[in-house]
Amino acid sequence: MKTFKVFSHPTKEVKAVKTGFAWLAIPFVTFLPFLPVWFLFRGLWKIFIAYILTILILASIDYEIYGELGFFNFSNSNDLQIIIVIIEMVILLLPAFKGNEWTSINLLNKGYKLSFTVQASNKKEALELAQNKKIDYDRIY
Repeated sequence: MKTFKVFSHPTKEVKAVKTGFAWLAIPFVTFLPFLPVWFLFRGLWKIFIAYILTILILASIDYEIYGELGFFNFSNSNDLQIIIVIIEMVILLLPAFKGNEWTSINLLNKGYKLSFTVQASNKKEALELAQNKKIDYDRIY
């Protein structure tokens, strides 16, 4: 079971966001390392643009260090090259660790309010459980 945050809006549909690791946010999972479309599906335009610019900057640094057909070789690398590779790995994995949190913050900025936190096996079930909780809550009050 996964934990989902369910957000409601007065005029828009209810949304559910999984908490924790976002597997699809890793650029290589989408097979498009230079176009992380996951951000676009989540409506994270500012982060998408910042991420693309960061990837382009890192790619230009790699080009300057290794050349057009060069590659990273741990046995012949200096400290700066190792630090750059570690920074690149952190930047490429950061969306997987923070992506769902960024999505939640984006929904809050769009006027959504956190309604419920539910345990469910998938997003659809989380929305159904939230709807049932809302009905039960409305009956009590």
